[in-house]
Amino acid sequence: MKAIKGMPRDFSYWIIENRPFSSIEDFITRLPKNYKKLSLLSPLVELGLFDDFDKNRQKILVNLPNLFVFVEELGGLFADASYSWTEADDFSEAEKFYKEQELIGVGISAHPIQTLAKQALYPATPIATLTEGSQATLLVEVQKLKVIRTKKGESMAFLQVHDSKSRMDVTVFSDQYRKFASILSEGKFYYINGKVQSRDGRLQMIAQDLKEAVAERFWIQVKNHDYDKEISTILEQYKGSIPVIIRYVEEEKTIVSSRHFVRKDSTLQEKLEGIAMKTIYR
Repeated sequence: MKAIKGMPRDFSYWIIENRPFSSIEDFITRLPKNYKKLSLLSPLVELGLFDDFDKNRQKILVNLPNLFVFVEELGGLFADASYSWTEADDFSEAEKFYKEQELIGVGISAHPIQTLAKQALYPATPIATLTEGSQATLLVEVQKLKVIRTKKGESMAFLQVHDSKSRMDVTVFSDQYRKFASILSEGKFYYINGKVQSRDGRLQMIAQDLKEAVAERFWIQVKNHDYDKEISTILEQYKGSIPVIIRYVEEEKTIVSSRHFVRKDSTLQEKLEGIAMKTIYR
């Protein structure tokens, strides 16, 4: 914990000397009053020190102020009382990684790109292995996005991307930018396919295709191909960035749809009721 900026040494010693703790509530109950500060506990939560009790770091952070009040009012009776936790959506894996990096200079969680690579939809080439003149697909995060106007008054973009190990510049000309402008944003992850060129002694890519890379999938389980057309029509109404995976039970075959990417919407699942055996976002 000494790597955490501003963390008092005596607080670190107190934790070491008083462990183990049976729960977050137990920790808060035993915590001396002078340490009951959000500024001290928030970094511990964001670094995952309470993950053994609850992996939802956002939920813990949201509840900390009320936990302090609850303990203060009940005192020793807190152990016999039942605290009602407020639910909250957890941070994304990317948010966890970058918060850890911000706090101690290095990410403890798996890098988001490494997580995405484990379930990649397309084979991706590491930036470090690219060669001039090659056609390649990258799995990268957009760190910087700069949009300019051409002499013809059209928009195009320059991207600075990285794959967790190497960086590269990517140019998105006007025709492609029109297609992808709505999904392009700094801090997001993409599959970018294009031609590798050399400029001023450095390799860069001219983007030809771009798809958002997301960890979530939309799974559809069906008996056979009888409703393929109907399913396709419904999926077209919910276009987004989430890949669609279809499981055909009779064939014992699973396919990743190359045509369909959807958004997360409960009405999509409702429309597929009666056609699909089961649907799930996972």
